[in-house]
Amino acid sequence: MTPSSDPRPADGAAGPDPRSERAQIADAFAQLGPAAPTILPGWDARELLDHLLLRERFWTLQLGGALPGPAGTALTQRKEAALDLPWEQKVALLREGPGRLSPAGRADALTGDLEQLIHHEDLRRAQDGWRPRRITPEVERAAWRGIGVFARLSLRVDARVTLVSPRGGKQVGPRRAEGSLRVHGEVLELLLWVTGRDEVARVQIQGDEAGLAALREGRRGI
Repeated sequence: MTPSSDPRPADGAAGPDPRSERAQIADAFAQLGPAAPTILPGWDARELLDHLLLRERFWTLQLGGALPGPAGTALTQRKEAALDLPWEQKVALLREGPGRLSPAGRADALTGDLEQLIHHEDLRRAQDGWRPRRITPEVERAAWRGIGVFARLSLRVDARVTLVSPRGGKQVGPRRAEGSLRVHGEVLELLLWVTGRDEVARVQIQGDEAGLAALREGRRGI
């Protein structure tokens, strides 16, 4: 294993706050097991957890399927070997957090672990009887700050989009587009909508004809 893919936390690093989003999604994985459904097409809990571990821990191995020839085959084999761990061990790696050199760890520090928040909802909202939950004011503030970043990454709709939440309004999308949309909801619901979770995001959408057409023709998702 290369130093950059070392899954161990930094020496002396404390474990996650048991109230943190990371701790909560780890608890959900542990409780539901690898075969639990998610809202992501074709992914069960095992695929989702593998995605998170590749992103955080084994990012140097993510290109295995994209590289041609023996190099790609070797990288794919290393990736499969890295993820060939008991379920409980993989959950523990997620709970510990990114390795010292993880680019994902640095990105999450800037966005307030919103990736964990989104994927926790991918898991919990696929279970029978799920209900919207109240996130803490701190998490809500981080989500409202970071929603613009995720909109730039995932929102491909040629319309002026105004997100309206109890925290106020925020405009995302191209400012010079002809159509316009207003999307109303709680902050977490708007974050899920921006990233394409239409199946479960509880929002209300208003818009002019051009904006609604752009929404139908555009795409969202990460």
